[in-house]
Amino acid sequence: MFTVANEDEKPLQYQVNGQPMAIFYADLLAAKSALDAAVNQNPDLNCDLIPVGLGAAYLLSCQGKASLVPGVTELTAAGMPEGLPAIGQELPLFACMQMTRETEDGHNVLPLFMSFDDCAETVKQAREVNNDPGLEIVPLALPSIVEHLSSTADDLPPFEFISPTRSTDHISKYVGKGVYYRVVDEE
Repeated sequence: MFTVANEDEKPLQYQVNGQPMAIFYADLLAAKSALDAAVNQNPDLNCDLIPVGLGAAYLLSCQGKASLVPGVTELTAAGMPEGLPAIGQELPLFACMQMTRETEDGHNVLPLFMSFDDCAETVKQAREVNNDPGLEIVPLALPSIVEHLSSTADDLPPFEFISPTRSTDHISKYVGKGVYYRVVDEE
């Protein structure tokens, strides 16, 4: 997740339903657009994007202190009709229920992708390797995953959250390097 933050790395507050809230974006391009808008509205603000873990962002949203904004591609892939606003929608995650991954300690986990494109590519590769055209992608809502995790008696969660490749690439290239993201035009 990304948020627009001031130079002290405090998320900017926006009015959402009449309340001040931080906004956390699951889609890097949407976060960059929000940053551009903030810089254009107040060039002296000296703000930038900062990454925030999904768990922390979700907790703040549950406390009414933040709003999560899913990516439009993900919302569309999860079945949301076009034209609805992304803000206020549940964050979709994507999985292929027939695909698990073994962890280093020998447990199987189900990868949950924040990016539909990353999930689709992984499923495509699995279809080719396993010669199994029946592998399907299933959208899941973050609140239902959290509810499942809180009701699971096992110490180990049965899921592994997979960050979007675009986000992890951005973090490795820019965060902490003193480079403003707009120096390089990236898709």
